[in-house]
Amino acid sequence: MLTSALCLWAQFSQAQDITPQRAIQEAKRVWVEEGGRVWGRNLAGPLLIVDPKTRHVWASESDGAGFLKKQGDVYTGVYPESEVVANTVVRWGGKDWIMVLLPLPSDEKERAVLFIHEAWHRVQGDLNLNVPEAFNSHLDTINGRYWLQLEWRALAKALELAGDGKERQSWIAAAIACRRHRQSLFPQAADEEKRLELGEGLAEYTGIRAVGAKEFIIKDLKKAAHPFARSFAYTSGPAYGLLLDDKAPGWNLGVNQDTDISVLLQKAYKIPAPAKADAEAAAAKLGGAELRIRETAAERKRNKHLVEIIESYLDGPVLIIPQGFRIQFNPSNTENIEGVGVYHPTATYLGDWGRLEAVKGSLRSQDWSEARVVAPADTTARPILGPGWILDLTPGWTIATADSNGSFKIVREIEKH
Repeated sequence: MLTSALCLWAQFSQAQDITPQRAIQEAKRVWVEEGGRVWGRNLAGPLLIVDPKTRHVWASESDGAGFLKKQGDVYTGVYPESEVVANTVVRWGGKDWIMVLLPLPSDEKERAVLFIHEAWHRVQGDLNLNVPEAFNSHLDTINGRYWLQLEWRALAKALELAGDGKERQSWIAAAIACRRHRQSLFPQAADEEKRLELGEGLAEYTGIRAVGAKEFIIKDLKKAAHPFARSFAYTSGPAYGLLLDDKAPGWNLGVNQDTDISVLLQKAYKIPAPAKADAEAAAAKLGGAELRIRETAAERKRNKHLVEIIESYLDGPVLIIPQGFRIQFNPSNTENIEGVGVYHPTATYLGDWGRLEAVKGSLRSQDWSEARVVAPADTTARPILGPGWILDLTPGWTIATADSNGSFKIVREIEKH
């Protein structure tokens, strides 16, 4: 159950604007007030606030390489163009930093969740919870989307109920039935879902629990915005975690890389293994008929979108970004497409070859061996402009013909001949 000591978060005010300097002080206070309650770990660490447009950076302390200069109570500088910026944990200037990007949420409670989420990633390795990336492409198929949303509807109903009585148990059983049926349709689903929930799911759970923001998750469960493959765990993880808090306090202190938090909840509420009939019964109670009609229409739209992706990035002439790149992207709009790749509506690619910013789509292979954008009309201009992207090449790199269909690739100049 959420500790009453955290009721102080209810006193948070709304803020239309927040300076980086104030954000740094706010983050420090948030970490002190969390006090290691969730994991028994101090989450505080060096903090970078970065403007992704200008690369200007404000830091809570000095770096070890002299990149930052003291300015009042903070340290400032410019973050290198060669480095990825994201809400994440990074190694830079001789230190491990918690990085948070501008603009920050206007709501102070949302900012607190963000600060705690990213700080949790700083201790994730110490908790032995570093897990490999999972694609979860199945969650953007029609059956994946359908059964995930039914699971979420049941979880929302369970979270809206106080205590751990029979009505809550019945909705948890419905959620588990929908989840297990979905996972039975996709052989890799249980493992892939578990892995992302252990990473991003537990990070978001930590922020939501510490701040007492259950209402955020109930809202997200009901909203259920596509696509899901890369972002679902930010909602599922906290939902399962908060329900476990009420039934099995301290559950999170025993998790490891093999833990499936949905299994923990199923055991905590003594829910037997569900059958397909249980999932179908749950669907009937949760508006499954209406949802199926809606998702069938969404699938027609998505199939058209997939054809456009295949024609643009697999069949049509492209520019190939070579292996070894780093990438900045928005996980909330990323699509993991089985057998095709990872589609990013917007992304920035960085490598020894330079920087490519794509604002109208790019396709990354799932094994990270390459990425693609639609081919440019002119490869001699500098910078090179393509449909919805711009490329700044590093000296010593150039564009070479890739194959007979008009595609190109980024290569070292010596490789061109």
